[in-house]
Order: sequence, then C-alpha cells, then structure tokens
Amino acid sequence: MTVTFDSNNGQPDPVRLAARTSRAFLGLRIDCLQCHDDFLGNVSLGSADSPREGLQTDFHQLAAFFTSAKTNGLQGVQEGKVNYHYQYLDADEEVEVTPSVPYQPELLPERGSPRHRLAAWITHPENRQAGRSAVSHVWALLFGRSATDAVDNLPLDEEAPAVIETLTDEFIARQFNLRDLIRMIVRSSAFRVSSRAEFEVTDAHEDAGAVFPLTRLRPEQMAGCIIQSARIKKIDRESSLLVQFDKFGSTNDFVRRYGDQGEDEFTNDSVTISQRLVMLNGKMLRKAIGDNPVLNATNHIARFAKTDTQAIETTYLAVLNRRPTPAEQQHFVTRLNESGSRRAAIEDLYWVLLNSTELAWNH
Repeated sequence: MTVTFDSNNGQPDPVRLAARTSRAFLGLRIDCLQCHDDFLGNVSLGSADSPREGLQTDFHQLAAFFTSAKTNGLQGVQEGKVNYHYQYLDADEEVEVTPSVPYQPELLPERGSPRHRLAAWITHPENRQAGRSAVSHVWALLFGRSATDAVDNLPLDEEAPAVIETLTDEFIARQFNLRDLIRMIVRSSAFRVSSRAEFEVTDAHEDAGAVFPLTRLRPEQMAGCIIQSARIKKIDRESSLLVQFDKFGSTNDFVRRYGDQGEDEFTNDSVTISQRLVMLNGKMLRKAIGDNPVLNATNHIARFAKTDTQAIETTYLAVLNRRPTPAEQQHFVTRLNESGSRRAAIEDLYWVLLNSTELAWNH
C-alpha cells in the first residue's frame, strides 16, 4: 500500500487511500468525485432502490476516515487524532469534514476509531457491495480477467453477471469465507475447460465459459515462472529462508523493471518495448540461465541428460510443463548437434522458451 503514502512527508495519504479503498473493497470508481460532483451520471451511490448521483462530499467523507492513520517506523500504522479539512469546489474556505460512507450509512458503527468503524462497515454481513467486490476480484485473479468490463467498477444500481451475483449470495451465506469461495470457483466447469477448441474461439465463447480465457501473465507471475523453471528443486514455504529471500528480492526487482500495471492489471494491453527488453536481456533472465553449476537447471541438464533428446524434453518440461512436439524435438536436436557447447545450446533453448508467447500467456 506504499502507493497510498504522501511522497512529501512519508505519511498515509487520505485521498489516495479513499480512492484505493473504494476500488479494491467496494468495487466503485469514485476518483472523479475528489474534485467535483458527478455531472455525467458515471457514479451512482445511495442504494439500488434509490440511486443518486455521486457528490464531492461522498469522496472526502470517505477520505476523512484515514486522517487518523500515521506511521512511526517499525511500529507500523498507528492511530492519531487529526481532523480532516477540505475546501470544496466553489467554496470560499476549508471546512471540517466528518467521516461518513457513500451508501448504507445505517451499517456504520457509532463508536470506535475511524478506521475500525470503516472496517466494520465494509465487512458487515449486509454490505452486499463489498461482497460483490471481493467475488469479482477473486474471479479475476483465478481467471486472469474480470467477469465484468472492469474488476473494480460494479455500479450499485446495476446487476453484475449472474455468476458474480450467485457467488456473492454463497459468499455472504458462508460468512465471507475466501477458501470456500475459491473452492467453488475452481470446481466450476468454467475453470476446468481448456483454452483449446475444435471451433474458432471468439469473445462470446470466453464470456460464456465455453473455453478458458487466454490472458497475459502478471509481472509477478512472469518472475515466478523464470525463477522456478531455472531451479532444480521447487521453491515454496518449505525452502530455506535464503532461497525464499532471494526469490522475494528478485521478484520485486523484476516487477519494478518490467512494470506493474497496478489497478489495470487485468487489462490485456500489448506488451511494451521495455517489457520485451527486460525479457530479452534482463538481469533476472541472465542470472536464471547463466553458468551456475550449483543452482541453475541449465548446468544440471547439460551435465546429466544422457542424450540430446532427453535434454530437450527436460527443458520443455521445466519451462513449459509439456513435452516438445516431434517437429520441435527434431529442430532442437539438430541445433544441439551443431553447437560447439552443449551447455550454451541448452542455455539458448531456455532463453527461447522463456521468451515464447506460450509462456507469457495463461491458458
């Protein structure tokens, strides 16, 4: 959540926190209300039965919950006592803003610290909008794409797709149990279908769940693929702290260089030139497939694979989790035979597969 900190004084920024909270936990885009009332009918608040246009006061009353949040080094976020003041559009002076919520104010507790009151309101069993937002985000994380036009835009006065509404009913009935929600989704036929089909696949097929949607891997997923495919042993919570720390640092560095899409992570925009350069000649890739006889799979495959055919098959399994086709096998066997260095040839094969379109997309 460092993106919600004010770069001027290193403290949490109430305005940024309000915008991120509304998107992440409420599925509402109310950012435009920071500066003015909603004149275009893009933000409907109030209730589904009695919607109203969003007001500038809605945004800043939500932001007022976060003025008490202060950071103090290793002690983390602490509660302070600071009132929120803001000068509204066309107003002559600043006024003190009282914390309030953009809909269903009757669910907001009257007592407690501002942030605790807000947390209790968001997680209230009758706050269906928060449940819809959670379901929408979990669905998008598992499928790589949103079930709606945007994962963080679920208008109060509009119904979401039937699958989201049905899952929301179950999610609320099971007391917001995330594990149960994930189980329900991964056991569904929509999650289990293949992305391949004997017919021409269109957006309509993906929207109907007839095929699994093709989506680009997120930056942290790309980093995980590179790191794991290049190692002999799997990296998980049972791995040594040194290995886990190395993966953590390498992943963060890769995401910073590759580019994190942030709130737009579920849009399938074209890959950028800088992202291609990071994959073609980035630090992580060079480290993962370089000459390291202890850690890297390239060295182990080159040394212990009995035949070139076995070396190629092992490389494909490590990177793409499948065996090569006969044509692929024949092509790369020829390349290995023509190479003066077996290890260098396998390193090149790793580089090719890690830069392939097949690896970069979830299918």
